[in-house]
Amino acid sequence: MPSAIISGPCTYTKAKAGARLGLFCLLAFAAASAQGPGFTHIPADSLRDIVAYLASDELEGRATPSAGLEKAADYIGEHFRKAGLQPAPGADGYFQRAQFVEITPGRGAEVVLRSAAGEMALTPDSVHARRALDIPNARVLALPDNLPRDGIEGRIVAALAGRFPYDEGLEAVQALHPAAILLIGSRALPPTPSYLEDRDALPCPVIHIVNDEALTALEDNQLLSVAIHVPRPTEKPVALRNVVGLLPGSGPGTVIVSAHYDHVGMADVGSDRIFNGANDDASGVASVVEIARALAAMPTKPKRSIIFMAVFGEELGSLGSRYYVDHPLRPLRDTAAAINLEHLGRTDGFDGPRLATFSFNGPSYSNLPSILADAAKTEHVSVYRKPDGDTYFNRSDNYAFALAGVVSHTAMVLFEFPGYHQVDDEADRLNYPNMAVVDRALAAGIWAVANATAPPKWNNRPETQPFRQTQAGLTPPALR
Repeated sequence: MPSAIISGPCTYTKAKAGARLGLFCLLAFAAASAQGPGFTHIPADSLRDIVAYLASDELEGRATPSAGLEKAADYIGEHFRKAGLQPAPGADGYFQRAQFVEITPGRGAEVVLRSAAGEMALTPDSVHARRALDIPNARVLALPDNLPRDGIEGRIVAALAGRFPYDEGLEAVQALHPAAILLIGSRALPPTPSYLEDRDALPCPVIHIVNDEALTALEDNQLLSVAIHVPRPTEKPVALRNVVGLLPGSGPGTVIVSAHYDHVGMADVGSDRIFNGANDDASGVASVVEIARALAAMPTKPKRSIIFMAVFGEELGSLGSRYYVDHPLRPLRDTAAAINLEHLGRTDGFDGPRLATFSFNGPSYSNLPSILADAAKTEHVSVYRKPDGDTYFNRSDNYAFALAGVVSHTAMVLFEFPGYHQVDDEADRLNYPNMAVVDRALAAGIWAVANATAPPKWNNRPETQPFRQTQAGLTPPALR
């Protein structure tokens, strides 16, 4: 592993771009790494050790579920204990245990769409349904841009698939209790022979249809009716765990700091079959552990309690964060903010190196990024704004908390990086000295949020309306 003060990414950039840029990296990092007023107990070597284990071949890519994922959970739980965190009330030690089922859809699903132009007999591209479904004929309701408060329950609803690129965005529709949701698009879907679902959840069926003729009918607002046949799937129980540690506060309220500890497992073929997931997201988990250790060592308690959490199943649709939201260990109405951490170790961005700086998804959605940016200055770290950063808001675990009304963002050094979701996302490609600097800044920001009189607030934008509506009645009280 690199041992120079500027590790892998800047060395790589220097080789590519010449000594002048390499010198710039060195000077920029040296200026930023001057110790700030606090939070200096986050050493690069500790971050390196944690990432090296989580991203090791032994853990085989930490797929959900897998033996490697279970080893990772045990390892993180022990680190939370050593950091001085307490088990959270309602958890089993340092674990929030979740009972899921692996669902394998039955064969022979059929959808027949009827319009004035004729009848389309379609084979669904994917079906998520916990029960058999037989609907001989029903009128289809096209979902309007603004979801109505009523008139959805018991109906078959349809929407353009591009409106819900991630199924976790369907919670607002599911909450209106339709009989089934049709997502119609023209883009081929990857095969999904099985999927995981919370054992206690009973969402309505979601049926994906990839068909240009059906898409045109929906886009043209044609009156549609549908017949649906879905055979009963098979189910297999699966036990999973969020890893949770609590730093108790002196007053009411909670702040959540999270990262996902799963990755995508192993490839079927190739000499290097393991997707090690060092930057995505062993870097985030290591940062959660070391920030927890630093804040637990502070001479005073934070005013709000801080929950540090490593969640499972982000790569499968934020399963662990969604599970926590559905089964919170502290009331969501008292949760001031949720700060999620991803991609903190790599600095070799496609548009140049990112040193002593980090960013947020959804930067225009709340004042939480500016609160952390102000605190980061005390550690000589800046926050940059990615022009299209809002479009990434629904692509990480912060989104599950936002849908529950909690002000939540994901902090990251790079949104995308060379080797993302590839087998070469390895531990030796991370810049650990820079990661330590950024983590100190994040620790300062988390401490500021935990001690602020007023909690962060959603900005008054159309995109945040569903979050603000859900938040109504859940806003934590200001600290006295």
